[in-house]
Order: sequence, then structure tokens, then C-alpha cells
Amino acid sequence: MPSSNSWLARHKEGAWYSLVAIVLVVVVCGGITAGVNFAGHDAFAEADARLDESKGGAQRALLFPDATSFEQVSAPAIEGLNSVYQTNDGAWVFDCSATGYHGDVELMVGIGTDGTVAGIQIVAEDETDGIGTNALTEDYFGTFAELPATGTLTVEEAGSGETHVDGVSGATFTSNAVIGCLNIAFEAYAQLGGN
Repeated sequence: MPSSNSWLARHKEGAWYSLVAIVLVVVVCGGITAGVNFAGHDAFAEADARLDESKGGAQRALLFPDATSFEQVSAPAIEGLNSVYQTNDGAWVFDCSATGYHGDVELMVGIGTDGTVAGIQIVAEDETDGIGTNALTEDYFGTFAELPATGTLTVEEAGSGETHVDGVSGATFTSNAVIGCLNIAFEAYAQLGGN
């Protein structure tokens, strides 16, 4: 037992004692936090991957509700193509990104076994509400339903190998992003042996 003349007893009320106690607590808490982060890093990364997959899986199921499985396949090296999945019955889902007005617009484009657009689902976007988002509606996406997944789509006058499609007035950048995603999906589909 320390005597009342010990250094600790004499400096217990001092600033140095408080500083040392605070530093000691911070070091211990920082060490515990670092240890938990280090030990759980793989578990956290695995949980994030499962969450991302479950979100994408739900969107793929909206495109092809009768599909019983989606298998990820090796994606061709095309700028803007994020991933490719094939259903158990041979339909395709392409996750694509193209530049909109406020950054990338990420869409999933479904191409059915008949080689036509089966549907489009929004993955991520940050377009202006009521303006750019007018090109991200089921009505606009519906204009592409059953469109053959061949060639290139354009809002300009169509040339050889191109198909003219309408954009949404006032939402030019977002319309171009949707059309860009479709063109990416069509190119990937062709490279994977479609049409």
C-alpha cells in the first residue's frame, strides 16, 4: 500500500495526472476499436458484399420474375458495363452506367431469350427531381420494351445500323444516359453471342 507521501498520492489532483489518465483511456479505447476492426474486417466486407448482392438480386428478379436463378458471367471489357448475369432459362441482365446530368445513372437492362429488351430497372441515380427523373419512369422505359437488342440507339437521325428513339423533352442528359446504358447492354449482348 503506498504511503501518503508517494508521488501518486501527492499528484492525484494535478493536471499531469489527469492528462496521463485521459491518454491512457484513449490508447486503450483506440486499441480495442482497432482490434475489433482488424478482427472483423473480413466479416464486414462479406456482409457488405451480401447486401449488395441481395439488392441486385431483387432488381434482377423484378426483370425476370419467373427465373429461378441468376448466374454471374464474365463481362466483356466495355466501358460502363458493371456486371452481367444470365438466368436459368437464358435471358440476360446487364448492369450498366452512363453519364447523366448529375453524375452516373446506373441501370439494369434485361434482354429476354427472344433477343428483345425485357425491362429496365434503376440501380442508382442522382438526377434532378421532376426534370431528369422524367426520363427514369416506367412510361419512358416502356418505350424500349420488346425493342430488338441490336445495333445502336440514337436520338439523332438514324444512320446505318442505328435505330432512332425519342428522348424526354427537358431531360436530354438523362435520356442520353438511358440510351447509353441500352447501347452498352446491346454491345455486351452481341459480344456474348446474342442476335
